[in-house]
Amino acid sequence: MSDLSVRHESIRQFDRLYRKGFFKRLLGSLKHHRNRLIPFRDIKETIGVGAAYHAGIQIVEISKIIGSENRFEDFDRTFLPLKKSNKAKWVSVNTSLSPSGGWPLVSLYKVGEYYFVQDGHHRISVARNAGQHFIDAEVLELKVPPDLPESSAPEEFFFNLEERMFHNRTGLSDIHVTIPGGYLELLHLIGCFRCSRCPSSREIHQQCPDGIPWEEAVRGWYRNCFSPAVQKIERSGIMRRFKRKTSADLYLWLLANLKVLRKAACFVPQPHEVLKAKKGPESFFYFSEKT
Repeated sequence: MSDLSVRHESIRQFDRLYRKGFFKRLLGSLKHHRNRLIPFRDIKETIGVGAAYHAGIQIVEISKIIGSENRFEDFDRTFLPLKKSNKAKWVSVNTSLSPSGGWPLVSLYKVGEYYFVQDGHHRISVARNAGQHFIDAEVLELKVPPDLPESSAPEEFFFNLEERMFHNRTGLSDIHVTIPGGYLELLHLIGCFRCSRCPSSREIHQQCPDGIPWEEAVRGWYRNCFSPAVQKIERSGIMRRFKRKTSADLYLWLLANLKVLRKAACFVPQPHEVLKAKKGPESFFYFSEKT
């Protein structure tokens, strides 16, 4: 087959894979399938890159590569291309690599039993399209706690990892969330409490003019920010309507939607403006001075 024919065949292959990826992503969004590459930045934030060590050259099962450092929007989890801008590079890689092997190494991070691409996304996509199940890779491995609960999917594994790291860093073992990324958001809030000049941390800042130690920031945030809000949530009885969620979930949801809720606040009557609210199926809200 001539070089021109090989190139035309590569173009047809890319177009076919792009269409397949487009419809797969569309169907997945309708059925809430987890088909996206997991961003490695979230994992780095959870455990830090300082724990990485060189694990050498390994033969890696392609199906175990489930994330990317910087191109998680360019390919899906089966490495179907999602952007037409990848076409020229993909075609070039596909036409230049020999089916018999001898491909350049890809660079991967390993976390647990899963891998994230540092370099070589197009090579992995081409290899998977060619029916290869394994690929040679240079691997950096990040250490994780050895006694994590068993998991049946990458999302479950990384959620368990996120939960473990939060509890280890804060000692707040009574806080539980069900939302992926929720523990990281709580760490951000503690960091904000530690560094900002918000009223809740003013007294602690006065006591620690050289900066609030992490342990003191955790205690201060829990005592002044988290605990009062969660107590209010739990006393309201609203969690009875969300039996699969936790008070910490609702706490994070309220903070994430605070701007919208503030805009809507002008439509909410104040308790003193409501003379009487009937208890019954016809009443939607019931206001009380004790709320």
